[in-house]
Amino acid sequence: MNKHSIQLNSEELKEFQIPAFGYELLREVLLPSILGKEHAQMLYWAGKDLARKYPLNSVEDLILFFNTAGWGSLQLLKQTKHDLEFELSSELISQRIAQAKDCSFQLEAGFIAEQLQTINGFITETHEQVKRRARKVVFTAKWDQKDKLEPSTDLGSRKEKTRF
Repeated sequence: MNKHSIQLNSEELKEFQIPAFGYELLREVLLPSILGKEHAQMLYWAGKDLARKYPLNSVEDLILFFNTAGWGSLQLLKQTKHDLEFELSSELISQRIAQAKDCSFQLEAGFIAEQLQTINGFITETHEQVKRRARKVVFTAKWDQKDKLEPSTDLGSRKEKTRF
């Protein structure tokens, strides 16, 4: 960690509340402005990177992380041998979907993909589907058990898994 980075501690920050306007201003106005046309794809990879910095142990921890981070209520809908389906909802998400013609949840999709990839040990991709009428987002994470991850040889870069 370099001298300019900050390690966020969820326990210390739990009691702070910020206006949703500030969060949405950064997410829906500033980031697309900075990242340009490819902002959704870039946010997917940013979500994967964020997941590597906050590795989790289980799907239950993933659900708890979403709640702690204020990303919404993540619920496991369906689980099969090769995929998981989640639903993400909150009052803020509902408003975002109602007000924005084109809103993206790629940051969350990338985060889910990387966490499940680490947990399951298979290369994983997650796709989002915005349900406009229900004002919710459904994520489908899929993997092929033939695409097993290679064990990491760089033990120095592994972070201790987080428990939320």
